[in-house]
Amino acid sequence: MNSEQKKLLKQLAQMGDVVYVKKTENTEAAFAYHFSLLDIEGLDTILSNKNYYDGVTKSYYINLIKNQFERLKAEGIHNLKTIPGVCYGCKNGCSGFTFLDENKGFYMDFVVEVKNSEIINFMECFDLKNEVEVPNKREQIVIKPYKIDIDNLPF
Repeated sequence: MNSEQKKLLKQLAQMGDVVYVKKTENTEAAFAYHFSLLDIEGLDTILSNKNYYDGVTKSYYINLIKNQFERLKAEGIHNLKTIPGVCYGCKNGCSGFTFLDENKGFYMDFVVEVKNSEIINFMECFDLKNEVEVPNKREQIVIKPYKIDIDNLPF
């Protein structure tokens, strides 16, 4: 950080609560880091407001994740183990992560699409294969529930 940036931060700090967030070169790693710490503010800072994530706005998806983070924290879970993986389903070959509570076996699987150092999409994955054996992956937590309108099915 140069002297001009330091001066600007001091001026901002005088105005009120200021948080300095250093942008990482590896946004996928930043996503994994913030998610594993159940850090909704961190996730919010690395995601673009212009992108849709799993077909919904950033604010909508962040709110869904926040609700699950609060439930986990109420269960006494304050961080999750990050285990890399690859999707073998609808985003075949896309890299992702399992976020696992090793004690209770709760987990969430996500694929993360990055282009030009920006997360352009991330979504829950239901066919993620981990690079290592994960024996206590017991109960998947679904962030964005899928609704089927049975009245409008073609059959």
